[in-house]
Amino acid sequence: MSQSAAEQVDRLVAAVTAIDGVVGLYPGGAGAPATHLPGRTIRGVRLGREGGQIQVVLELRERLIDLADHVRDVASDVAGVPVDVVVGDVALQDSAPAQ
Repeated sequence: MSQSAAEQVDRLVAAVTAIDGVVGLYPGGAGAPATHLPGRTIRGVRLGREGGQIQVVLELRERLIDLADHVRDVASDVAGVPVDVVVGDVALQDSAPAQ
């Protein structure tokens, strides 16, 4: 790989979380994908030389499967390897807490 593992994972996370409809990464529980880097752990992402997995929280909307497919396509393109997408949770569009 021409870039470090940390740079590759950071690019993947940035690209996926920038997609309209992606609320964020889903950290999951025991056994969930995680990437361990020096000084930090990124929960919800596992990336290897032959493939990866990313767990996300998506906005609850029509055509949710299409959104998940788009996330997979973007993630695989950025990572340069096939990336499986797991929708760990969904959130309502206006679910931000009132202040």
